[in-house]
Amino acid sequence: MTRTAPTLKPRIERAALEVFVREGFDASTTKLIAQQAQVSEGALYRHYRSKDELAVSLFMGVHRRLSTLIREEAGKAAGIRDKVSAIVRAYCEVADEDWLLFSFHLLHIHRFLPYYQEDGRDPVSTAEIVIKHAMRNRELPPGDWRLLAAMAIGAISQVAQNRAYGRFGEDKLSSHAPIMAAAVQAILFAR
Repeated sequence: MTRTAPTLKPRIERAALEVFVREGFDASTTKLIAQQAQVSEGALYRHYRSKDELAVSLFMGVHRRLSTLIREEAGKAAGIRDKVSAIVRAYCEVADEDWLLFSFHLLHIHRFLPYYQEDGRDPVSTAEIVIKHAMRNRELPPGDWRLLAAMAIGAISQVAQNRAYGRFGEDKLSSHAPIMAAAVQAILFAR
């Protein structure tokens, strides 16, 4: 059976994720990705010019999805406690939708984040804005909103990172959402 081009791209992308997460980006090659996808390297190159282009495309897709969902869900919620819960749930939703894709994003964020040029529309900026507004509205005590946003995101991303390293088994990230939201709230209200 001959595979058509439209079915190859998702197959190549999935194989790339598997290879990137298993081997790490630097050790991954187009040859390994093509073998994992059971296609020729030429077929891979018909869709992506390089391993880097493929990785950036995968990263940007999940990063945009995460950024958009967090911003939308935070915007729907009223009050800082509800916004925190909404942001944590959104983060978990993206993770649980496709753990392999999310793991790739999480484990390679420092490598590919510089490619993200959509200022002010990322999870960190959204958290900073939410915290700053809550301080202006006196829902939170005054403080360094940038530091608090970094600490709050750390409480979420560190749990996800430990799940990626296999420390929590196969639990969905959302199964930990209530305690992560409580931790974030403790960070935001602590002075």
